[in-house]
Amino acid sequence: MSKQIESVFERTAVYFGNYLNRSNLIFILGFFVSSVATRWNVLLQNVGFIESLALFVSGCIHGEDDESRMCRRTVVRNACLAQCLVLRDISVRIRKRFPTMHSLVEAGFMTKNELEKFESFELSYDKYWLPITWSVTHVLNARRSGKVINDLETSKLIDELKAFRECLQTLTNYDWVPLPLVYPQFDIVLPVMTMIEFLFYVGWMKVAMNLLNSFGEDDDDLDCSFFIDKNLATGLCIVDTCRNIVPNLRSSPRNSFSESFEKF
Repeated sequence: MSKQIESVFERTAVYFGNYLNRSNLIFILGFFVSSVATRWNVLLQNVGFIESLALFVSGCIHGEDDESRMCRRTVVRNACLAQCLVLRDISVRIRKRFPTMHSLVEAGFMTKNELEKFESFELSYDKYWLPITWSVTHVLNARRSGKVINDLETSKLIDELKAFRECLQTLTNYDWVPLPLVYPQFDIVLPVMTMIEFLFYVGWMKVAMNLLNSFGEDDDDLDCSFFIDKNLATGLCIVDTCRNIVPNLRSSPRNSFSESFEKF
């Protein structure tokens, strides 16, 4: 290699090295991807799972008569209804599945009487919390009628409803305030090396952009229809179908556990 080529190579290496050291693209892109991943995880954790609420409803609202049974089912169904109302506003799939409020009635998440009550309240803002309010009222009425036997159980049921509502509020907040994109943070005139770095990290950016809208229709987005169907089916099963159906208490054969443990 001639000295002239060595000199050109050295100057080129220094030029690239200087811009690589001063470029803030890696920092900005890393921050953006980290924020998107954290956002996706928070949305998943707060999409709302009915099991905890349903278990307390099953254990704290006593009685085998039709009124007690309908009370348990209605409390759980109203929680699922509130989830549907939130997801209709933030998920494309759920909006297409339930394009109107009447479609929620047809799907069994809401009764005609509840729809009339819901629409009778004129409010310029969201009303997803209204079914939660109905559930709280049902719990308080159950306490007055003796279906909930003490105030501690009443408080715990209301706390579970409150926790479920807070999860839905988190989804609403994240949808209301979107994550700002990083593109406006770059200068209008970009240095050459920043553009080259961007080409190297464009795949990283695409991953983040795919995660940015967690409630879209892509295959990798959260399947909100699954969560809705699962919550309603699981919740009603816990408070109705499977309630008080347990195996009989029987002692296991003597030393059966220790003998099976010794085999391993």
